[in-house]
Amino acid sequence: TDYPPPEADAQKKTLRAAEQDAALRATFALDLALNVDPSDLVFVDEAGATCALTRLYARAPQGERAVGSVPRNHGTPTTLIGALAPDGILAALTLPGAVDKLAFRAFVEQVLAPTLRPGQIVVVDNLTVHHDPAIEKLIDARDCLVVFLPAYSPDLNPIEQAFAKIKAYLRTVGARSQEALDQAIAEAIALVTTEDIRGFFRHAGYPLPVQT
Repeated sequence: TDYPPPEADAQKKTLRAAEQDAALRATFALDLALNVDPSDLVFVDEAGATCALTRLYARAPQGERAVGSVPRNHGTPTTLIGALAPDGILAALTLPGAVDKLAFRAFVEQVLAPTLRPGQIVVVDNLTVHHDPAIEKLIDARDCLVVFLPAYSPDLNPIEQAFAKIKAYLRTVGARSQEALDQAIAEAIALVTTEDIRGFFRHAGYPLPVQT
């Protein structure tokens, strides 16, 4: 009997896994569209920033090269944890380094939970640090529900687009100290408008009701 080469078997497994992921993503999106009012959705995620962010493009006089500078010592990376609702960024917290379960739990308990109203659905990435019974209890205590996105689904999370706008501003500002970076993050968050958010939700597949 001829057996397929290992490469072919690996390709089949990869394709099968991709098909399963696609099916899960489609089911998730359809389930939310049919059963959930987008106005009740709150999306939570993290984004990283450093004091080395700079513009990806720059203008220069014709015939000259655009030159920028980036510090060699980026310092400790800063993580921004945010929660996006239809009416704005409900909660945000910056902290040094990466997020672990304790840090995420502190964000939920001290920053996010007090802003929630009964009936809201908190949507988070399917990451290990987000799977914590204590977090689910904190959100359940506010009469809200936690829902996990399918794996590899950043396009289903509208806060990713908010983070993209925030990072674009940070690149423009080019903060070179931690204090300046924290200030720039606060300024960038304030620049995310409700009109922006309606577009982010729509692009991710959660069109919000027309405001009257």
